[in-house]
Amino acid sequence: MRKRARLAEPKDEFDPEDYISSLPDDILFLILSRLTLKGAAVTSNLSRRWRYLWTHVAALDFDANDTLDRIAADAKLRSSERAKYINWVNRVVRQHVEPTLDAVRICFDLDKSSKCAIDNWVKFAIAKRVQRLELDLLENGETLRQPMRNYTFPYKQLIQSKGSSLKNVYSNFARTQPCMSTGLKCLKALSLKCVNVNEEALQCFLSNCPVLQYLTIHGSGDLVHVKISGLSLMLKYLEIVFCLGIETIEISNVNLVSFSYLGPGINLIINNVPMLDEISIGEGYSGLENNVFGQLSCCLYQLEVLTLDIYRPEENIKIFAFPQLPKLKQLILKVGAWDDDSLLEFTSLIKACPNLNRFVLQLIWMSPSKRRRKVRQAAKCAHEFLKLVEIVGDYGRTSDIELAMYFIENAIALQKIVIDPRNQILERSPVGTDQIKKEESARRRAKQQLEAKKPPGVQLIIL
Repeated sequence: MRKRARLAEPKDEFDPEDYISSLPDDILFLILSRLTLKGAAVTSNLSRRWRYLWTHVAALDFDANDTLDRIAADAKLRSSERAKYINWVNRVVRQHVEPTLDAVRICFDLDKSSKCAIDNWVKFAIAKRVQRLELDLLENGETLRQPMRNYTFPYKQLIQSKGSSLKNVYSNFARTQPCMSTGLKCLKALSLKCVNVNEEALQCFLSNCPVLQYLTIHGSGDLVHVKISGLSLMLKYLEIVFCLGIETIEISNVNLVSFSYLGPGINLIINNVPMLDEISIGEGYSGLENNVFGQLSCCLYQLEVLTLDIYRPEENIKIFAFPQLPKLKQLILKVGAWDDDSLLEFTSLIKACPNLNRFVLQLIWMSPSKRRRKVRQAAKCAHEFLKLVEIVGDYGRTSDIELAMYFIENAIALQKIVIDPRNQILERSPVGTDQIKKEESARRRAKQQLEAKKPPGVQLIIL
């Protein structure tokens, strides 16, 4: 037993052939940064030289995808796996010795029942002057939970707490960071999923994080009125997704570059945003409700990238008169694949983008079915700059094929068509035999329909 124990200890002697261990610390830290957090910790067993190196890593990514897969398959594992995850994060946090951190990422199925642990992790990250903080607490790692079960972000504690309040939790760093609000001044990116924040918390971020550039909020139940304003703000990227209590979002006099919103119809007010050139939006049931283009009218002329979520295309797409988008280079449509609804109505939107370079159609399978009918054609229109067309979630329907044929016939600069038949709503669920058969059928149909008809210089890629 004693011999076995000695073999398990890190090596004391320097191995002349161990060139890596002789490298300077900075280079070893760089090597460790390329490993997962668990992989970096395992290196402590290599030798005494490596024993504590991993405690100096600049980014802590507490990723547990394999465990989340198991929970998705068997919900009974959630409670025990949560306890293991919390213990793992606590162990790492207690041993970390660097005074600052580039990033902290918590990614696990956690709710308000784990508030005490998550509060301490947030305080730890802010006290370490973290630059990027992500709390991804999605249920099973993939879906939003009921907001009443969400963890609530402890913003008041961060602007009022002193480092001494953390001594009983993580004494190795409490003495080095006298005030939490000092740490907030270093935060550049904040991502919160299944985390409740209200208007006061939002204003806390904007006023106490002077270098904040990225803000993502998914599934908060406490937001009602969102206001982003002030030329002094450094915020460049704002994303708000399925915060179902929101009534109003007002963005004005700010140098925002990218804005994403997905959720119910709201009162969206955008004024004086000269740098805004990328928008992703889906409002209400159809995705085009509530006069979306009217809400975006002040910035449509300057957009270069536009993503639209549209759930029931045929029911409402015909009634829209699309405005001109003269600078748009990329158009991404996320569309519900219902029955065999025609997609040719979208060509009127494509025609409104004379400088379009890339078009992506992402079909979200709802209840797709194939109908025996002739392939229809839309009115011809030469697209002079369109080079890349991607159809993701192709089901092999007539509607999928006729849209691809539209581009083959009208995009005179077309270089590549990418057809990807994989189901876009499957995440952690296992892919069954029936699903594989549908994808193979879609691949065969796309090859049969498109291969012979594409121009000689166009590359057809079927994934």
